[in-house]
Amino acid sequence: MKYILSRPIRFHDLAFFDPVIYESLRQLVVDAETKDSNSLFSALDLTFSIDLSVEEGGGTMELVSGGRDMEVTAQNVYDYVRKYAEYRMIKTQEKALEALRTGVFDVLPAGSLDGLTAEDLRLLLNGVGDINVAVLISYTSFNDESGESSERLLKFKRWLWSIVEKMSHIERQDLVYFWTGSPALPASEDGFQPMPSVTIRPADDSHLPTANTCISRLYIPLYSSRAVLRHKLLLAIKTKNFGFV
Repeated sequence: MKYILSRPIRFHDLAFFDPVIYESLRQLVVDAETKDSNSLFSALDLTFSIDLSVEEGGGTMELVSGGRDMEVTAQNVYDYVRKYAEYRMIKTQEKALEALRTGVFDVLPAGSLDGLTAEDLRLLLNGVGDINVAVLISYTSFNDESGESSERLLKFKRWLWSIVEKMSHIERQDLVYFWTGSPALPASEDGFQPMPSVTIRPADDSHLPTANTCISRLYIPLYSSRAVLRHKLLLAIKTKNFGFV
């Protein structure tokens, strides 16, 4: 995200890219503050170079000119971790990153993303992973095909939302994915096109709910009890029972 927006990419961003390598490098920085740091770094025998894996082409890549012969010490470890992080996050895939950024601005006008942070762009692209039930309720409209009384329909809606509220985080994501084709809510109401809806179908305890993700519509029979509704809904999202209806 930061590369697309031309924002500075720093060492701490490595925590999102590769948390294992980040923690190893962070520990080096911590070790540099200890009394025995000089002997510790001498024992590690690190230089300003990276040994590439077979998948990366093998060989050794210098992080700076003459890096093979430049030892990492407690005094220069900060520069080392910055260079290492930059290589892993940017240098190894710079062509792909540049092609991605070029593609984005082939579609969007230059400067259209200038006011966004990387987190803003992530939210616009991926939505909000934590499904807020109150927000989902506010987005959702209902259509009735059951012909039942308004009191019966109101009770059914209450059953539905009480079930959703008690779902686990993963179950809510699965539900929204089953319903809309995305495992997350958009960052704002404008992100839903069209808005999610539920069509309540005639009473039928034998069939599962279905969904049409193209129009973000969930089709649920008017089940006879809350327990049946919960069982059928969870079964449907686990089996991915999509249907164009």
